Amino acid sequence: MRFRFRVALIVLLVGLLVVTTATVGICSYVNSRASARELADQVLDQTSLRIEKQIEKLLGDATASASLTVRLLESGQLRSNDFPGIVRYWEDVMQVHPEVTSFFIGLESTGECVGVSRLQGNKLSVWQTTRKPGADALELHEAAAEDYPANLDKPATARPGPDVRPRPWFVAAKQSAGPIWTDTYVFLGVSGAQDVLGLTHAVPVYRDGHTLDSVVMADFDLGNLSRFLQGVHVGTDGFAFLVELRPDGTRHVIAHPHPEILVGAERSGPQGGKQLVRAEDLADARVGAFLSRLPAATAPEGLQGSGSVRFNIEGKEFLGSYRRIQGDQSPRWLICTMLPEEDVMGRVHQANRVTLGITVAALALAIAMSIWISRQVARPLEYLARDAEEVGHLRLESRRAPRSRVLEVDRLAAASEEMKAGLRSFQKYVPADLVRGLLDSGQEARLGGERRTVTILFSDIAGFTSTSESMDSERLVAHLGDYLGAVSDQIAGNGGTVDKYIGDAVMAFWGAPAADPRHATSACLAAWLIQARLAALRPQWESAGKPACHTRIGIHTGEVIVGNIGSAARMNFTVIGDAVNLASRLEGLNKHYRTEILISEQTYLEAKDAIVARPLDWVSVKGRAQGVLVYEMLGVPGSARPETGDSIQHYTQALHSYRQRKWDEAIDLFESVLQLRSDDGPSVEMISRCRGYLRTPPGEDWDGVHRMTLK
Repeated sequence: MRFRFRVALIVLLVGLLVVTTATVGICSYVNSRASARELADQVLDQTSLRIEKQIEKLLGDATASASLTVRLLESGQLRSNDFPGIVRYWEDVMQVHPEVTSFFIGLESTGECVGVSRLQGNKLSVWQTTRKPGADALELHEAAAEDYPANLDKPATARPGPDVRPRPWFVAAKQSAGPIWTDTYVFLGVSGAQDVLGLTHAVPVYRDGHTLDSVVMADFDLGNLSRFLQGVHVGTDGFAFLVELRPDGTRHVIAHPHPEILVGAERSGPQGGKQLVRAEDLADARVGAFLSRLPAATAPEGLQGSGSVRFNIEGKEFLGSYRRIQGDQSPRWLICTMLPEEDVMGRVHQANRVTLGITVAALALAIAMSIWISRQVARPLEYLARDAEEVGHLRLESRRAPRSRVLEVDRLAAASEEMKAGLRSFQKYVPADLVRGLLDSGQEARLGGERRTVTILFSDIAGFTSTSESMDSERLVAHLGDYLGAVSDQIAGNGGTVDKYIGDAVMAFWGAPAADPRHATSACLAAWLIQARLAALRPQWESAGKPACHTRIGIHTGEVIVGNIGSAARMNFTVIGDAVNLASRLEGLNKHYRTEILISEQTYLEAKDAIVARPLDWVSVKGRAQGVLVYEMLGVPGSARPETGDSIQHYTQALHSYRQRKWDEAIDLFESVLQLRSDDGPSVEMISRCRGYLRTPPGEDWDGVHRMTLK
């Protein structure tokens, strides 16, 4: 059937509708977006102003408390050396201003000082340093506010005290000759809470207008600011935070709706305590993204006035603004506010959705015929083309193409499914990864190989021959399938290639065809997981009257020839060489030593960081003259039994004594292993061998290698 005119008509109608609707929609969207942005800027600016007023109130109360003390001292109503009078005055002030955590005054003439600090339960504590006449050192006295100054004369309360004049806040106030603010830091034990943020305001006091008399200092808790920000709602999901700009160029968030994230790791050194987290390292990723969009500035003075930013975090767009707190005597703080763009663009998006709905409804009738036509022909053919590409890479999942009213297309889809079913059957006879790699290369398989270092694994079921004689063939094949499936799953799951099944035995290798720098580690982990999986399956098998299938595994890492071995008509991708034979012999050694997993020294050296193993014995396997050091794999870190570490140490020492012909010493050490692991087969074997050597010592040419005469 031909649809030239109808198709042209449908395309024309759809094109006109799309162009008209798109033009109207774009104009509406642009205008709505501009209005929403303007509204967002107003919301952020108003929020910043509100926060700035709260900060001005806090700073005003803080500076007023310290300044009033200075005025009283300079006017003579308080005397700087009248510590009891100053303390009583500060007690009254701290009752009115709960954000003040402590007051201190230090004397320039003597270095003496007195301070009042707020403790747990809003209690006040007083500490005072005094210098006795003719003495170089200061004495520190501390007492509860209600006991001050009565308890200061008790000898038990005195201990060496600091000279306050070298303190940073004293020095900074003295050098500036005016009020100063310190950087924010973490108070300890303030109002019964740990890790409270605060800062210090210090003001110098002058005698006769030019001679420094003392410095008054007040500590202020910034927790109220974070609590205030918790109640500041910017849109539906926005928030505000406060940033301190330090002279060294670093930035720290000092107030946040979640203040618990502001304090980080312990400081090193004698002061101890915790410290502020850098703004860039804060747990709230939105803060770091916001600050990364600020103008570049090498010093706090580089950020002045206010501005706006826009950033994206985890796929979500945010709008933000910043405002620098003005004033020469104000801290270097930056008020930052942000809100998700969706909060202000929600109405715009809703209008767009309505417009889109109308557009879809208008287009539905026009495109109904084209949808029907494409569904019958184009859609199934596109699906079949993709499916054919997947088949070309040997991905054969069963997914039938959509049905079509066109007979030829429907028959083609059915033929594709039949082809995939045949290939899935073929896939079970060859390693899928190998064939997939060959298909991806675009080359035909050819005979040939290369030398490569790989790791080979052999596994075998202990006593399977006798077990199989007692089972009928159908049950035997089914049970063997369950066993081999469990083993193969762990091999494939750890990047290995199953080379072949030899009855109940499995041969696998790592490091080919795809290179794997951790092939030895992957093979060892696969062996451990195989034993763990079989241990979980044995109770089910035994309850069903099936063999338990205890498995022995041997692993060796060495150089082999790997590639396509066979004839031009039929070949097998495999590995051959002496390393393969040694891996097979290691599997057989498990029977002699009553172990489960034995690995060669080469494998141990490459995988030792990921496994727990012990040196077992120097063995010359049948068909190999040279001895090799064999290790028993006991587990992976965190999985071994508690006594494993001690047993490995004792066994290693015993093996050393054995090599030195110290038979009695070796027997004692092997027996100590049996006390830790009563079922330790290697220790039993080595004790028997040592006792035999006690009766009949080996010759002078004995090299400590145990030579096996059987496989």
